[in-house]
Amino acid sequence: TIYKLGDGVEASFPSTLVKYLMVASDNNQFKVEMWRGNTKNAASVPVTITGTAGKFTPSKQSFDFAAGENKATINFTYTSLTSFGGEAYNIKLTITDDANVSKGGNKAITVTAQRKLTFTSLGTGTFISEFFEEAWPQVVEKAAEANFYRLPDCYYKGYPISFTLDNGVIGFAKQPMGYNHSSYGMVSWDPRYPAECSVDGNVLTFATAFVVEAGSFGKFFEVLEMPE
Repeated sequence: TIYKLGDGVEASFPSTLVKYLMVASDNNQFKVEMWRGNTKNAASVPVTITGTAGKFTPSKQSFDFAAGENKATINFTYTSLTSFGGEAYNIKLTITDDANVSKGGNKAITVTAQRKLTFTSLGTGTFISEFFEEAWPQVVEKAAEANFYRLPDCYYKGYPISFTLDNGVIGFAKQPMGYNHSSYGMVSWDPRYPAECSVDGNVLTFATAFVVEAGSFGKFFEVLEMPE
């Protein structure tokens, strides 16, 4: 099918997903790009921006094209790289008016912004899962730049479990754990019970809900014995 270019902006994001690993040389900013097919006149394409979590500030709320330009950007700034651990932030930009979107174009883009971290192994501990009623040796990694930890291939290969440990307090985000249920799809850790997480010496207890889109399998206590 051949589409004839109309009088609209014919705007599209280059893709629906993009990931930015934030490093010091970025000078606390990154750019998101939009393309357009009709470059005849100057144009402004308003967007709705969600998910900044009070951490990221957009330079404006629209992509502004000069006449003849086929690309425009919005800058996102943040106060300091050191204010981030290893958590990922999903910022979504959506073209507000459907009339501005090109046929077959991408109306929205999700930008995953995350501080680039350097992990080193602390050794091998033991992971004890109440959910699976099993225990296994578990490599534990820590970021050099923050109190951010990672358990590579914890339950399933390719699905690390990540958490923070600050002053004896455990924190973790909702994250897929790799179990793809035959009826309900991917199962995730969900931090619904932060007050019930605990640290006792080198033993960390994670009170977590195992959830799917349809609901929850309930609360389970997953235990990590850190390497000595």
